[in-house]
Amino acid sequence: MDMNHLDNDFAKAAKLFETYKAALSQDNNDSLIEQTKDKIVIQFWRIIQKTKSISEEVKDHSDIIVQKAIDCLSTYSEKAPEEFCKLTYSSIIKRLKGNADTESFESKSGMHITDPENRKRKRIEKAYKQFTTFQSTDKESFIEYAISYLGFERKDLEEYLFPKQTVSLFAKSKSDPSDEYCVADKFIDSTKSVDNADILAHMEQLQEQLKAIDALWKKQKDNARPILSELLTRELLADFKKNIASDNVIETLTKPNFVCKEMVRTFFTDMNSKLPTQQKIGEKYGITKSAASVKLTRFIEKLKER
Repeated sequence: MDMNHLDNDFAKAAKLFETYKAALSQDNNDSLIEQTKDKIVIQFWRIIQKTKSISEEVKDHSDIIVQKAIDCLSTYSEKAPEEFCKLTYSSIIKRLKGNADTESFESKSGMHITDPENRKRKRIEKAYKQFTTFQSTDKESFIEYAISYLGFERKDLEEYLFPKQTVSLFAKSKSDPSDEYCVADKFIDSTKSVDNADILAHMEQLQEQLKAIDALWKKQKDNARPILSELLTRELLADFKKNIASDNVIETLTKPNFVCKEMVRTFFTDMNSKLPTQQKIGEKYGITKSAASVKLTRFIEKLKER
């Protein structure tokens, strides 16, 4: 494990973890807890960027780094600072190098798998393959068999056999659960309907999402809001078909405070315009694409926690 050249970085992470633990033990300290959590996540992202044993392409998975660091803050909250740093670093590296089966399952289920969960999943996977080979392909039959004879719990079996579909920041699933369906597209499609109630329902759904994002955006530090505004607006606009956007849609989009109004107007009025990449947005604010991705991913994680 190539950690020797990272001693100073780990010392900073350990110090931040001490502050985090102290904040957890005190009342009415939510603000300090969140601020310190953000700093710890960023610190581990920096550590991973300096790690020599993984490729630059792997280091670019900021979402994995952020999610794993947050998970470790919960899992290892009782550990000593140095041990926490070693365990968290090791967990992030393992996750980044993780096998394709685990990544595929997490992608389908939207679940984060810790090492014990991964071992349990592999046991279920092996038992299910044996059962379908020699007995039946019926999932319910396997569940009853695995509970009665193998000692598995129904909850674990159902999570493996019937994983929930992921939903992105601005997406909702259609009738086909294998697809992700943007709220924006759902609203646009509903405008073709003669059912005014249906149109209003989808409009309200979009507005509620925007309100939730706006409320969290307002709580961010003043110097963090501008770049988050552009990153979030880019994510939102990426889900729209600009050639069929109505004035009503544009008006709805430009109401929230977090939305970058200039980006919205340019996107819908200039058919040749292209959305700025995360790299371009990062460069504008003097940071890398990966750092910009970390900021966006951390914001989305906070949104999910609310």
